[in-house]
Order: sequence, then C-alpha cells, then structure tokens
Amino acid sequence: MTKVVFEEKYYPAVKEMVYRTRLSNGLTVALLPKKEFKEVYGSITVQFGSVDNMLVTEVDGDVKEYPAGIAHFLEHKLFEREDASDLMSAFTSLGADSNAFTSFTKTSYLFSATDHFLDNLDLIDELVTSAHFTEDSILREQDIIQQEREMYQDDPDSCLFFSTLANLYPGTPLATDIVGSEESISQINLTNLQENFTRFYKPVNMSLFLVGNFDVDQVQDYFERKELEGLDVKEVAREKLILQDVKQTDSMRMEVSSPKLAIGIRGKQDVAEDDCYRHHILLKLLFTMMFGWTSDRFQKLYESGKIDASLSLEIEVTSRFHFVMLTMDTKEPVALSHQFKKAIRNFTKDLDITEDHLDIIKREMFGEFFSSMNSLEFIATQYDAFGQGETIFDLPKILQEITVEDVLDAGHHLIDDGDIVDFTIFPS
Repeated sequence: MTKVVFEEKYYPAVKEMVYRTRLSNGLTVALLPKKEFKEVYGSITVQFGSVDNMLVTEVDGDVKEYPAGIAHFLEHKLFEREDASDLMSAFTSLGADSNAFTSFTKTSYLFSATDHFLDNLDLIDELVTSAHFTEDSILREQDIIQQEREMYQDDPDSCLFFSTLANLYPGTPLATDIVGSEESISQINLTNLQENFTRFYKPVNMSLFLVGNFDVDQVQDYFERKELEGLDVKEVAREKLILQDVKQTDSMRMEVSSPKLAIGIRGKQDVAEDDCYRHHILLKLLFTMMFGWTSDRFQKLYESGKIDASLSLEIEVTSRFHFVMLTMDTKEPVALSHQFKKAIRNFTKDLDITEDHLDIIKREMFGEFFSSMNSLEFIATQYDAFGQGETIFDLPKILQEITVEDVLDAGHHLIDDGDIVDFTIFPS
C-alpha cells in the first residue's frame, strides 16, 4: 500500500485549509473540505490546451505540428467508452452532473455529486486514463464539432474575440479558434489523437481538485488503496510561441444591429509562472480604473450614448503569452478606437488612476470574491491546483498589498513595448 501524506496550507483571509500532495505517479492532488455544503465538486485538469499543437519529439528533438483544435477534439472523445456507451451517462446514473471544457492552455473535466463520491472519483479517473477511438467514431465527432464551430462562427461576439486574437498572434495556435478550423478538424485522425493522449494525459501533467462535503481521510485511503501506475514522470516540453508582427487594424461585416469594436494589447515581456495570478489582478485593476463603469471616461461616454453596458474586459496571463482585450458595442468605432488606444499609450497620465479610485475597485473585487466563495463550482473552476504560485485564495492578501505604483508597473510591463490592434464588425 502506498503511503499518501498531505501538506496543509492555511489561507487566513478566507479561513480555509487546503491539503496538497503529489502522488508517486506524479498526479498533483489538492483538497478543500467544506462540511457546510451538501455536495462535492471534483475537477481534473490536464495541462493541454489549444496552444499545444506543436510537440517536441522525444527521440530526435524535432517539432511535430498537429491540427488545430486537437485538445478540444480529445476532450469530446474521452467520454466514449470501449463498448460505445457514454461516461456522461455513467455520471448521470450515479446522480452526478458532469462537464468539460478546453481553454488555451488546459482541458478540465468536472463532476458535482451529493452521493457516491468515490464512485464518481473512479469515473473521472477512467475519463482521463483510458481512450477508445475508432475511425468511425472520429468521423462522427468531426461532424458534431464542425456544427459547433459553425455556431461560434455565427456569433458576432465570439467572432470579434477570435478575429482580434488572430491579428494579435498571427501564425500561432492562438490565431485559430479553440475548436479548430474547418480544415484542421477534418485532418484530425486516430494516430494524432492517440499520440497527443499518450503525451499529455499522464499523471505528471494533471491535477485533481476536490471541494465540498468529504473527509480528507476518505480521499487519503482511496489513493493509498489504489495501484498508482504511471511511471512516466518526465515533464512535458512545450514550444514557445514565436511572436510575429501584428495586424494593427481590421474589420468585417456581419448581421449586427450596431458596430462592435475590440481593442487588443499584446505583451511581449515574459511573466514568470508564479507571478501570473498577481499580474492578472494588477492588469484587471489598471484597465478597470481606466475603462470600468466607475471611471470618468466610461460615465461620459455612456451619458453621451457612445457606449453602453456591453463594454467588457478579457485578460489572459500565462508564462507563454499574455494579452488584454476590451470589447464593446458602439456607434462610433473609429473615433472610440482612436480615443481608447491613445488613452492606453498614455496610461501614466490617466486621471482615473488614483489611490482613491483604486480603493473603490478593490472593495468591489473583495465583495465579488467573497460572494463567489459561496459557490463550489466557482472555486472548482477558478482554483489552480497545479500551480506553485499564488492562487484565488490569496486574492484578499494580494488586494491589500497592491499599490498604485504596482498597477503602473504592470502597465509599463504590458504597454511600453506591447502591440495594440483594433478590430471592428460593421453591420452588413
């Protein structure tokens, strides 16, 4: 029997104890028992997303490129059992809900259950440790995913986001939708699915996080009883994104009632893995001060009817790439693009960046955070069990520590030598 020992980490700001360990097979496990809830949320995350379609082969160090959308395709296929039944139905028969999603850097599988906790744990383990593909089932899946892709293509907001991203990161996997393109989906086959499954779906590249009504001892016993196979504990080598020149401005026409504008900023300087979460918070504070609903800029533009409540902010910070994107509906996209880009370039002189305004935004973020902590689903999807740096449970501490100078430093890091693009969807 394998001995499993959990390390304890207490987060005083949220009064939570997280238990963490790395099993002998390489799997990272993190636990947050919360007895005041009736259910348990479990999530297993694989460090494999849409940007990971370039593999360094272990034999000769060559780089092999796979079709875009392969991580998302694999996410769909793993729910299929050898007898062609469906793992989602198996979760349902235990009274559990299950779900999965693929992002730029990760694929996550989730379940929530009130009973049969360990049986559900077995199912999610089966999900990520066994793959059953046939040529026929792959062809069927290609049709399903093509339909899903077409749905996204018809959605103006999704189209705006990914078109802007393609102009920020041309020639990289970020230039293609997470689900892939029509051409790349049709190129996905049995061999490249198996190769990617073998390469990425190994315990050393995965983390399990459980939150809710369970005992730590129960989970400890579960893993001690388990034969932990998976001796391949070598970390997965990843290709760095090669940045090419951006396409500074672009547009298209779609059936929309009002023009849609996106402004994207691409950072060129690296962010260390352990600093990613804090850096994300800093950028969120900066852009919320400048463009959020509490800013003078927003209020004036809103009152004059130039923008509405659709203005939204998207921030991605990883050690491999980071960007910020503002999207909005506006009747004056050209004038607004000019105004916003100028404001971003001159952010150090922005009258909305003050200690008082920062305190207002911080209080708002505090409030949102503490109300979100009542949702197990939120915790399960937002906590990064794999990372060694700060996590969502550090947010109160981070907000307390951050000064205006820290926010401005993050702005310099992103904007000084960063690239800015805009993309507009005009009504057809």
